[in-house]
Amino acid sequence: MRARLVILILIISSFSAHSQQYALFNTKTLFDSFENPAQKSFVLDSSRQFASNFLIPYLDISSLNKGNSNEAIRRLVTKNYSQSRIGKFENPQTVRENINIYLVNIRLFKYHKFHSEMGFSWQIKVENTIDYDENISKGLFYDTFSKFVTIPKINVFNNNGRLQSYHQISFNYRENYNKRWALGTKLSLLSGIGYAEFNADRSSVNIDGPNNMMDISMAATYRLNYPEDGVFNFKNALPFKNFGAAISLGTTYTTKSGIFLMANIKDLGFIRWGKNSYTGYFDVDKTNVPITGNPGEQSEAKFQRTLERLAKENTDQKRFVTPINSRADFLISKTFGPYTPNLIVTKNIFNKFGEAAFVNTIKSGNISFSVTPSYNTDKNFRLGAQGMYQTPNFEMFLGTNDLIQTYYASKDIIQDNADAGTGYNRGSIYLGMAFKIGYVVEHPMNMSWMPGINDKDRKSFFSKIFGIFKKKK
Repeated sequence: MRARLVILILIISSFSAHSQQYALFNTKTLFDSFENPAQKSFVLDSSRQFASNFLIPYLDISSLNKGNSNEAIRRLVTKNYSQSRIGKFENPQTVRENINIYLVNIRLFKYHKFHSEMGFSWQIKVENTIDYDENISKGLFYDTFSKFVTIPKINVFNNNGRLQSYHQISFNYRENYNKRWALGTKLSLLSGIGYAEFNADRSSVNIDGPNNMMDISMAATYRLNYPEDGVFNFKNALPFKNFGAAISLGTTYTTKSGIFLMANIKDLGFIRWGKNSYTGYFDVDKTNVPITGNPGEQSEAKFQRTLERLAKENTDQKRFVTPINSRADFLISKTFGPYTPNLIVTKNIFNKFGEAAFVNTIKSGNISFSVTPSYNTDKNFRLGAQGMYQTPNFEMFLGTNDLIQTYYASKDIIQDNADAGTGYNRGSIYLGMAFKIGYVVEHPMNMSWMPGINDKDRKSFFSKIFGIFKKKK
């Protein structure tokens, strides 16, 4: 079940990694309007009133090759092995993977006067950050959610990492404040699925494989919220537990010269993990620890079970609160005939990660093609590409966040390269579609029917809020 869950998340996941599908920003797609709260997705005189993905998830066939980890662990246990670390990493590296699955999104055109739109969405998100030492730790992945060994490593102790997964159920509302400004907000209820965090600042391990013994010295902290046996099932993944909340705020502005500006604060929120959570501190210095397990188990399973036993000896059960991956975005763009460049800068609020992307889009009729180079604070360069077919009532797109890595990963698979089964490899192909149905949202001059057109005295939602700062007559 554990392996199946990992595979399921990677196969049906939508919009993963920090690339964020930048090529979909400023496209007025359904995805764009949910990710960027002030963006509109309806076109007067052309679009119909209701938009949805109709239970067709935005799909990212994203392959994160976790390597032949069981084989690697088996070799460690059956042979002699020694490694140690004190203090900071010599050559720190970071692996980041974010998964964002839009299971359901529904949006409707509410009022003509302020071009008001509102929507509801249900997402599943996974946030994963692992720090490791390039010269010691290897990017191999354990095939389990169990205890602190969730963190991908070959040397179990020389890594710091955090994994968080949760449901996000949201309400989104946007409107034009005036002819140039638009404002939007996204209010979210969060429900945690699972959390694992492990940080070691001193570790040493010596494995005597032939005698099934090891010496361990470690100082580390960890926090966990996973099923008791480390196994997920359908019941464990349901929402309405480990509650939290988040808010997103966005605005857009169009200058007289046609320059488009957009700014967002996204997913500023937290999750309160319940009473079944675990918090622990390791200060272990043990010699001649037997590597034991159930009869007939493979050596790597016995090794894992021994580590879990040590973890339970240093555990307290109590609640804790964690922030989710909040960030700030800024976009500037201007259209030159069929060509639209978009410069996007994003910065995480609670950690040092940031990224800049330059989206180059060429459009001809209903078809567009985008190329997106990006560079981030982890010193990684990415090159994305996307194709899209879009009409006022239908949209479909296909793209990749990592064109170069996807090419080499596909090449290794086609050529059956044996080395492709180990180490850190990643490829990504994302796609999605959405439809609009119902009445056409017509301009008043051409109107046969339009929602909210008779509400002449209605005031803007945001003008009501800002009105408290105005002087009363």
